Amino acid sequence: MHIVSLGKISVTNPGTPVPLSATPLMVAKVRVQAVIGETGRVFLGAGSSFNKATGEGVIKEFWPTGVGGGKADEFELDAISRGNVIDLSKLYLDANVAGEGAIVSYCQR
Repeated sequence: MHIVSLGKISVTNPGTPVPLSATPLMVAKVRVQAVIGETGRVFLGAGSSFNKATGEGVIKEFWPTGVGGGKADEFELDAISRGNVIDLSKLYLDANVAGEGAIVSYCQR
């Protein structure tokens, strides 16, 4: 199994979702984690047109830890038994605060 961390993926302009990968990238597992110390909510969505206001297309809403720290909210999508079938270019992040985002890592078979 090949494990890769993409590090923090930031949202430059809230309301404009950012893909986890600019090109198709097939993986078996993806892990998305809120960044400790950030103050706004971050959203993981299916496709570029998900709506964080209505929740349509939202897969996960990450709650911030704030400046006090704490345990970071996280989400894992696992298809290891089926192989590399999750396309990271189809998953997007949006945030309520410019420059905030999430830490993303993935596994490939």
